[in-house]
Amino acid sequence: MSVPAHSLESVTQLRDAGLLVALNAPESMAAEQYRVLLNRLDRVCTERPLRAIAISSCARGEGRSLTAANLALTAAREGREVVLVECDLKRPSLSHLFDLAPRAGLAELAEGKAELPQALSRVGNLAVLCAGEGRERAAAMGSPRFTTALDTLRASFSLIVLDAPPALALSDAGQLATAADGVILVVRVGETPRDMVRMAVETLSHRLIGIVLNCAEQPSYSRYLRHEAAGA
Repeated sequence: MSVPAHSLESVTQLRDAGLLVALNAPESMAAEQYRVLLNRLDRVCTERPLRAIAISSCARGEGRSLTAANLALTAAREGREVVLVECDLKRPSLSHLFDLAPRAGLAELAEGKAELPQALSRVGNLAVLCAGEGRERAAAMGSPRFTTALDTLRASFSLIVLDAPPALALSDAGQLATAADGVILVVRVGETPRDMVRMAVETLSHRLIGIVLNCAEQPSYSRYLRHEAAGA
């Protein structure tokens, strides 16, 4: 599948590039934790197929998109065929994070206004499908075209990382959780209320395969990830 290319070198020069630790600080403890998470997912895959993984959270601002981006970059650096799909159509951020030019994305794909090759961009070895510019974004997750696009991605990539909306905020999140093979919940340590975590766990039900504790305090690391992947 031929898609527009975007160099990793240009990404490393971005203002927010330091947040992409899997790319810019691969030897750091934070980057190592993404490798740990990927390895745990691999172990889960021996028991159940996990081609499409949704990364969600209880609410906004918990590091969900960065977790999705770094996990996808980690897998891509290992030589895997990976696509990162931006499914938070209300507040997209991946095009800014990767400095991608505006183009058709998931919204246009779901509306039938674009084909998959037109909507994909490539950042090094990583393929990225951003939210796009479509106005009817609320219906995208429930669109048959989204299901068709996801099936096409399953046939083309070994791993699909879905940057999902917050689990408790939008109906899109529930639809996406059903479409995904499994869901990882990102929880910001010290800020996410326990009641919200319980509600999210109940909402995601059997689709939940693990929880990532984001911003756990560790010496010398301001952004350290500790992964508690249940069953992983």
